[in-house]
Amino acid sequence: MQPRPKVTICGSFKRAPQQLAELFLELETTGCRVLSPLSLNFTNHKEPFVKLSSEVDFSILEIEKFHLRAIAESDFIWLHCPDGYIGLSGAFELGYALALHKPIYSNATPTDITLAQLVTKVNSVFSALKNIC
Repeated sequence: MQPRPKVTICGSFKRAPQQLAELFLELETTGCRVLSPLSLNFTNHKEPFVKLSSEVDFSILEIEKFHLRAIAESDFIWLHCPDGYIGLSGAFELGYALALHKPIYSNATPTDITLAQLVTKVNSVFSALKNIC
């Protein structure tokens, strides 16, 4: 039996939450193991940095270090960039993924012309999986 592909979602966790929920479900439904975020049960939607209910006692730095570790362990990265938006944290994470030679997929093209060159645009998670498997 082939191991489940491991993926980390990067990008905005505050913008387009319904699209993010659909993405999370699509990743799980296609057999992926989402390493980060572990869920979408964010507790502080009005804060600049959202946290899961299991992360409320952790600092932003501790959460980001966990996310970077997940990127390192992933087979691929999925970028959630609604309307092409990537914030500074997302750009930082993409740079880290690039340094680790992780393939980066998205169903949207980043508006930043440099970051757009790092992302392979696909129509679905299934299309990305065909590329990595």
